[in-house]
Amino acid sequence: MASTTQLTCDKPVTATHGLALFEYAGTSVLGILDVSNPLKPTLLCWLSGASGGRFAQAPNQIVFWIGNTLGVADLTSGKVVQTDTLPTTPWEGSFSSDGAEFAYRVGDDTNTGLSTHLYRRANHRDIRLYSQDPIGGHGGSPVGPLDQLIFSPDNKLLLDYYDFRPNSGTPPRFMLFRTADGSIAYQLETAAFGAWAPAGSTVYFFIQGEQGFIGELDSVGASGQAQTVVSSINGFFWPRVTPDGTGIVYDSYDSAGLPHTMRLDLATHAVAEFSTAISSKPVFVTRTVLWSDEEKPCDCGLGGQSAPDGAILAHNLSGGTDTPVDTSRTAPGVGAPPPTTTGILDVWY
Repeated sequence: MASTTQLTCDKPVTATHGLALFEYAGTSVLGILDVSNPLKPTLLCWLSGASGGRFAQAPNQIVFWIGNTLGVADLTSGKVVQTDTLPTTPWEGSFSSDGAEFAYRVGDDTNTGLSTHLYRRANHRDIRLYSQDPIGGHGGSPVGPLDQLIFSPDNKLLLDYYDFRPNSGTPPRFMLFRTADGSIAYQLETAAFGAWAPAGSTVYFFIQGEQGFIGELDSVGASGQAQTVVSSINGFFWPRVTPDGTGIVYDSYDSAGLPHTMRLDLATHAVAEFSTAISSKPVFVTRTVLWSDEEKPCDCGLGGQSAPDGAILAHNLSGGTDTPVDTSRTAPGVGAPPPTTTGILDVWY
Protein backbone atom coordinates (compact mmCIF):
# COMPACT_ATOMS: atom_id res chain seq x y z
CA MET A 1 0.00 0.00 0.00
CA ALA A 2 1.29 3.43 -0.85
CA SER A 3 1.72 6.03 1.88
CA THR A 4 1.25 9.79 1.75
CA THR A 5 3.99 10.13 4.37
CA GLN A 6 7.16 11.62 2.88
CA LEU A 7 10.71 10.92 4.01
CA THR A 8 13.41 13.52 3.38
CA CYS A 9 17.06 12.93 4.27
CA ASP A 10 19.74 15.60 4.05
CA LYS A 11 22.39 13.26 5.39
CA PRO A 12 22.77 9.45 5.40
CA VAL A 13 21.90 7.53 8.56
CA THR A 14 24.48 4.98 9.69
CA ALA A 15 24.86 2.64 12.64
CA THR A 16 27.55 4.91 14.07
CA HIS A 17 25.07 7.65 14.87
CA GLY A 18 23.41 8.09 18.22
CA LEU A 19 19.85 8.87 17.19
CA ALA A 20 16.78 10.54 18.68
CA LEU A 21 13.35 10.42 17.11
CA PHE A 22 11.54 13.67 17.81
CA GLU A 23 7.99 14.93 17.29
CA TYR A 24 7.77 18.63 16.44
CA ALA A 25 5.00 20.28 18.47
CA GLY A 26 1.90 21.33 16.54
CA THR A 27 2.95 19.52 13.35
CA SER A 28 2.68 16.07 11.76
CA VAL A 29 6.45 15.96 11.33
CA LEU A 30 9.01 13.65 12.97
CA GLY A 31 12.70 14.47 12.97
CA ILE A 32 15.58 12.00 13.16
CA LEU A 33 18.39 13.74 15.04
CA ASP A 34 22.06 12.78 15.22
CA VAL A 35 22.85 13.11 18.94
CA SER A 36 26.34 11.61 18.81
CA ASN A 37 27.35 15.03 20.11
CA PRO A 38 24.45 15.70 22.51
CA LEU A 39 25.47 19.37 22.79
CA LYS A 40 25.05 19.94 19.05
CA PRO A 41 22.32 17.67 17.66
CA THR A 42 21.89 17.69 13.89
CA LEU A 43 18.84 16.85 11.80
CA LEU A 44 19.48 13.91 9.46
CA CYS A 45 16.00 13.12 8.13
CA TRP A 46 12.39 14.02 8.70
CA LEU A 47 9.05 12.33 8.12
CA SER A 48 6.23 14.64 7.09
CA GLY A 49 2.80 13.12 7.57
CA ALA A 50 3.51 11.15 10.75
CA SER A 51 1.95 11.60 14.19
CA GLY A 52 4.27 9.36 16.20
CA GLY A 53 6.63 6.42 15.97
CA ARG A 54 9.78 4.69 17.19
CA PHE A 55 12.87 2.86 15.95
CA ALA A 56 12.03 -0.78 15.22
CA GLN A 57 14.92 -3.18 15.86
CA ALA A 58 17.33 -1.22 13.65
CA PRO A 59 18.53 2.39 13.56
CA ASN A 60 17.48 2.77 9.92
CA GLN A 61 13.87 1.60 10.33
CA ILE A 62 11.02 3.57 11.89
CA VAL A 63 7.47 2.42 12.50
CA PHE A 64 4.99 5.30 12.55
CA TRP A 65 1.30 6.15 12.58
CA ILE A 66 -0.77 8.86 10.96
CA GLY A 67 -4.57 9.04 11.05
CA ASN A 68 -5.82 5.45 11.19
CA THR A 69 -2.85 3.92 9.37
CA LEU A 70 0.44 2.37 10.47
CA GLY A 71 3.56 2.36 8.33
CA VAL A 72 7.29 1.72 8.06
CA ALA A 73 9.97 4.11 6.84
CA ASP A 74 13.41 2.84 5.76
CA LEU A 75 15.99 5.58 6.31
CA THR A 76 18.53 3.88 4.02
CA SER A 77 16.41 3.25 0.94
CA GLY A 78 14.03 6.15 1.52
CA LYS A 79 11.04 3.83 1.06
CA VAL A 80 7.85 4.54 3.03
CA VAL A 81 5.08 1.93 3.10
CA GLN A 82 1.66 1.81 4.74
CA THR A 83 1.32 -1.55 6.47
CA ASP A 84 -1.94 -1.60 8.46
CA THR A 85 -5.28 0.18 8.72
CA LEU A 86 -6.82 0.59 12.17
CA PRO A 87 -10.60 0.30 12.68
CA THR A 88 -10.69 3.83 14.14
CA THR A 89 -8.47 6.91 14.39
CA PRO A 90 -6.34 7.33 17.55
CA TRP A 91 -5.47 10.60 19.23
CA GLU A 92 -2.31 9.06 20.69
CA GLY A 93 -0.40 5.82 20.28
CA SER A 94 2.70 3.85 21.20
CA PHE A 95 4.61 0.98 19.54
CA SER A 96 6.35 -1.96 21.16
CA SER A 97 10.13 -1.95 20.67
CA ASP A 98 9.90 -4.59 17.91
CA GLY A 99 7.08 -2.70 16.20
CA ALA A 100 4.78 -5.74 16.36
CA GLU A 101 2.13 -4.17 18.64
CA PHE A 102 0.55 -0.73 18.70
CA ALA A 103 -1.35 0.58 21.74
CA TYR A 104 -3.57 3.59 21.26
CA ARG A 105 -6.38 5.69 22.69
CA VAL A 106 -9.55 6.93 21.04
CA GLY A 107 -11.28 9.81 22.83
CA ASP A 108 -14.16 12.24 22.77
CA ASP A 109 -13.73 16.02 22.45
CA THR A 110 -12.42 16.28 26.03
CA ASN A 111 -10.38 13.04 25.88
CA THR A 112 -11.80 12.06 29.28
CA GLY A 113 -14.30 9.70 27.71
CA LEU A 114 -12.12 7.22 25.87
CA SER A 115 -11.27 3.67 24.89
CA THR A 116 -7.80 2.14 24.85
CA HIS A 117 -6.86 -0.48 22.27
CA LEU A 118 -4.11 -2.95 21.47
CA TYR A 119 -3.47 -3.71 17.81
CA ARG A 120 -1.43 -6.80 16.91
CA ARG A 121 0.14 -6.41 13.49
CA ALA A 122 0.94 -10.11 12.99
CA ASN A 123 -2.72 -11.09 12.65
CA HIS A 124 -4.26 -7.59 12.21
CA ARG A 125 -6.24 -8.07 15.42
CA ASP A 126 -7.58 -5.07 17.31
CA ILE A 127 -8.37 -5.62 21.01
CA ARG A 128 -10.32 -3.07 23.02
CA LEU A 129 -8.68 -3.09 26.44
CA TYR A 130 -11.25 -0.92 28.23
CA SER A 131 -13.59 2.08 27.90
CA GLN A 132 -14.50 4.90 30.26
CA ASP A 133 -17.27 7.46 30.27
CA PRO A 134 -16.54 11.23 30.21
CA ILE A 135 -15.82 12.73 33.63
CA GLY A 136 -16.32 16.40 32.78
CA GLY A 137 -13.77 19.17 33.31
CA HIS A 138 -10.35 18.25 34.59
CA GLY A 139 -7.68 20.90 35.07
CA GLY A 140 -4.85 18.46 35.45
CA SER A 141 -1.75 18.92 37.56
CA PRO A 142 1.47 20.91 37.10
CA VAL A 143 3.46 17.72 37.73
CA GLY A 144 3.45 14.57 35.68
CA PRO A 145 3.46 12.81 33.37
CA LEU A 146 -0.32 12.65 33.37
CA ASP A 147 -0.60 10.15 30.51
CA GLN A 148 1.58 7.11 29.86
CA LEU A 149 1.07 4.29 27.37
CA ILE A 150 4.42 2.46 27.19
CA PHE A 151 5.45 -1.13 26.48
CA SER A 152 7.99 -2.82 28.71
CA PRO A 153 11.46 -3.37 27.18
CA ASP A 154 10.75 -7.09 26.78
CA ASN A 155 7.35 -6.26 25.17
CA LYS A 156 5.52 -8.53 27.61
CA LEU A 157 3.56 -5.81 29.40
CA LEU A 158 1.95 -2.49 28.62
CA LEU A 159 2.02 0.31 31.21
CA ASP A 160 -1.19 2.34 31.08
CA TYR A 161 -1.38 5.36 33.36
CA TYR A 162 -4.00 8.06 32.77
CA ASP A 163 -4.70 10.73 35.35
CA PHE A 164 -8.01 11.80 33.84
CA ARG A 165 -10.09 8.96 35.22
CA PRO A 166 -12.85 8.63 37.80
CA ASN A 167 -11.67 8.76 41.41
CA SER A 168 -13.32 5.44 42.10
CA GLY A 169 -14.40 2.37 40.22
CA THR A 170 -12.77 0.98 37.11
CA PRO A 171 -10.50 1.37 35.38
CA PRO A 172 -7.94 2.53 37.93
CA ARG A 173 -5.40 5.16 36.95
CA PHE A 174 -2.51 2.70 36.78
CA MET A 175 -2.63 -0.79 35.27
CA LEU A 176 -0.57 -3.18 33.23
CA PHE A 177 -1.85 -5.45 30.48
CA ARG A 178 -0.52 -8.64 29.04
CA THR A 179 0.15 -7.96 25.38
CA ALA A 180 -0.73 -11.48 24.22
CA ASP A 181 -4.48 -11.25 24.72
CA GLY A 182 -5.11 -7.87 26.35
CA SER A 183 -6.00 -9.25 29.78
CA ILE A 184 -4.98 -7.26 32.85
CA ALA A 185 -1.80 -8.56 34.43
CA TYR A 186 -2.29 -6.41 37.53
CA GLN A 187 -3.57 -3.01 38.55
CA LEU A 188 -2.51 -0.56 41.24
CA GLU A 189 -5.16 1.83 42.52
CA THR A 190 -2.90 4.50 44.03
CA ALA A 191 0.19 4.36 41.77
CA ALA A 192 1.40 7.08 39.40
CA PHE A 193 4.35 8.08 37.20
CA GLY A 194 5.83 4.79 36.02
CA ALA A 195 9.39 4.24 34.78
CA TRP A 196 10.49 0.96 33.17
CA ALA A 197 13.84 -0.63 33.99
CA PRO A 198 16.04 -0.75 30.86
CA ALA A 199 15.44 -4.50 30.44
CA GLY A 200 12.72 -6.96 31.40
CA SER A 201 9.37 -5.88 32.84
CA THR A 202 10.10 -4.17 36.17
CA VAL A 203 8.47 -0.78 36.62
CA TYR A 204 9.12 1.82 39.32
CA PHE A 205 6.25 4.04 40.44
CA PHE A 206 5.23 6.72 42.93
CA ILE A 207 2.55 6.49 45.63
CA GLN A 208 1.71 10.03 46.65
CA GLY A 209 1.12 10.55 50.36
CA GLU A 210 -1.10 12.96 52.22
CA GLN A 211 1.67 15.59 52.35
CA GLY A 212 1.51 16.47 48.66
CA PHE A 213 4.81 15.78 46.94
CA ILE A 214 6.08 13.46 49.70
CA GLY A 215 5.38 9.81 48.96
CA GLU A 216 6.70 6.29 48.57
CA LEU A 217 8.68 4.75 45.74
CA ASP A 218 7.77 1.17 44.88
CA SER A 219 8.57 -1.33 42.16
CA VAL A 220 6.73 -4.26 40.65
CA GLY A 221 7.87 -7.00 38.29
CA ALA A 222 6.15 -9.64 36.19
CA SER A 223 4.84 -11.35 39.34
CA GLY A 224 2.62 -8.37 40.13
CA GLN A 225 3.86 -8.22 43.73
CA ALA A 226 4.75 -4.63 44.60
CA GLN A 227 7.81 -3.94 46.76
CA THR A 228 8.86 -0.79 48.57
CA VAL A 229 12.10 0.73 47.25
CA VAL A 230 12.16 3.94 49.33
CA SER A 231 9.58 4.53 52.06
CA SER A 232 9.77 8.33 51.82
CA ILE A 233 10.79 10.37 48.79
CA ASN A 234 10.24 14.03 47.95
CA GLY A 235 8.62 13.88 44.54
CA PHE A 236 9.02 11.39 41.71
CA PHE A 237 7.94 13.28 38.61
CA TRP A 238 8.95 12.58 34.98
CA PRO A 239 11.14 9.65 36.13
CA ARG A 240 13.70 7.91 33.89
CA VAL A 241 15.75 4.86 34.83
CA THR A 242 19.39 5.32 33.81
CA PRO A 243 20.40 3.24 30.75
CA ASP A 244 22.69 1.09 32.92
CA GLY A 245 19.85 0.41 35.38
CA THR A 246 21.74 1.65 38.44
CA GLY A 247 19.63 4.69 39.24
CA ILE A 248 16.60 6.83 38.49
CA VAL A 249 16.59 10.52 37.61
CA TYR A 250 13.43 12.49 38.24
CA ASP A 251 12.00 15.92 39.01
CA SER A 252 11.64 17.15 42.58
CA TYR A 253 10.45 20.54 43.77
CA ASP A 254 12.23 22.81 46.24
CA SER A 255 10.56 24.93 48.95
CA ALA A 256 9.90 27.68 46.38
CA GLY A 257 8.06 25.24 44.11
CA LEU A 258 10.84 25.13 41.49
CA PRO A 259 11.86 21.86 39.76
CA HIS A 260 15.32 20.30 40.00
CA THR A 261 16.66 17.00 38.67
CA MET A 262 17.45 14.42 41.36
CA ARG A 263 19.16 11.03 41.17
CA LEU A 264 18.29 7.97 43.23
CA ASP A 265 20.95 5.26 43.54
CA LEU A 266 19.09 1.94 43.37
CA ALA A 267 21.84 0.07 45.24
CA THR A 268 22.15 2.39 48.24
CA HIS A 269 18.79 4.20 47.94
CA ALA A 270 20.68 7.45 48.44
CA VAL A 271 19.15 10.55 46.83
CA ALA A 272 21.26 13.47 45.64
CA GLU A 273 20.62 16.60 43.64
CA PHE A 274 21.81 15.81 40.14
CA SER A 275 21.54 19.36 38.86
CA THR A 276 21.07 22.72 40.56
CA ALA A 277 19.51 24.17 37.41
CA ILE A 278 15.80 24.95 37.34
CA SER A 279 14.74 22.38 34.77
CA SER A 280 12.25 19.56 34.29
CA LYS A 281 11.31 16.50 32.26
CA PRO A 282 14.67 14.71 31.95
CA VAL A 283 15.24 12.26 29.11
CA PHE A 284 18.37 10.32 28.16
CA VAL A 285 19.64 10.95 24.62
CA THR A 286 22.83 8.90 25.07
CA ARG A 287 23.81 6.32 27.68
CA THR A 288 25.54 8.98 29.76
CA VAL A 289 23.86 12.29 28.86
CA LEU A 290 20.34 13.49 29.53
CA TRP A 291 18.49 16.57 28.39
CA SER A 292 16.01 18.58 30.43
CA ASP A 293 13.87 21.63 29.64
CA GLU A 294 15.22 24.75 31.32
CA GLU A 295 12.60 26.71 33.25
CA LYS A 296 12.31 30.25 34.58
CA PRO A 297 10.36 31.37 37.68
CA CYS A 298 7.04 32.99 36.88
CA ASP A 299 3.56 33.66 38.22
CA CYS A 300 2.15 30.68 36.36
CA GLY A 301 -1.09 30.15 38.30
CA LEU A 302 -2.19 26.51 38.22
CA GLY A 303 0.87 25.71 36.09
CA GLY A 304 3.21 26.02 39.07
CA GLN A 305 5.97 28.47 39.94
CA SER A 306 8.02 28.16 36.72
CA ALA A 307 7.66 27.52 33.01
CA PRO A 308 9.96 26.31 30.18
CA ASP A 309 11.90 29.09 28.47
CA GLY A 310 12.56 27.17 25.24
CA ALA A 311 16.14 26.12 26.07
CA ILE A 312 17.42 22.57 26.64
CA LEU A 313 20.16 21.76 29.13
CA ALA A 314 22.51 18.76 28.87
CA HIS A 315 23.70 16.92 31.97
CA ASN A 316 26.38 14.21 32.12
CA LEU A 317 25.97 11.30 34.55
CA SER A 318 29.64 11.59 35.46
CA GLY A 319 29.05 15.10 36.81
CA GLY A 320 30.07 18.53 35.57
CA THR A 321 28.18 21.67 34.73
CA ASP A 322 24.82 22.02 33.02
CA THR A 323 25.45 22.92 29.39
CA PRO A 324 22.98 24.61 27.01
CA VAL A 325 22.21 22.50 23.93
CA ASP A 326 22.62 24.14 20.53
CA THR A 327 19.35 23.26 18.76
CA SER A 328 19.92 25.52 15.74
CA ARG A 329 20.41 22.51 13.43
CA THR A 330 17.44 20.41 14.56
CA ALA A 331 14.44 21.76 12.64
CA PRO A 332 13.54 21.01 9.01
CA GLY A 333 12.71 23.77 6.56
CA VAL A 334 8.98 23.60 7.25
CA GLY A 335 8.74 26.15 10.04
CA ALA A 336 8.83 23.49 12.75
CA PRO A 337 9.78 24.57 16.28
CA PRO A 338 12.99 23.38 17.98
CA PRO A 339 12.88 20.28 20.20
CA THR A 340 11.65 19.99 23.77
CA THR A 341 12.31 16.91 25.84
CA THR A 342 8.65 15.83 25.90
CA GLY A 343 8.77 15.58 22.10
CA ILE A 344 11.44 12.86 22.12
CA LEU A 345 9.67 9.63 21.18
CA ASP A 346 12.60 7.21 21.11
CA VAL A 347 16.40 7.04 21.15
CA TRP A 348 18.90 4.64 19.60
CA TYR A 349 22.13 4.37 21.57
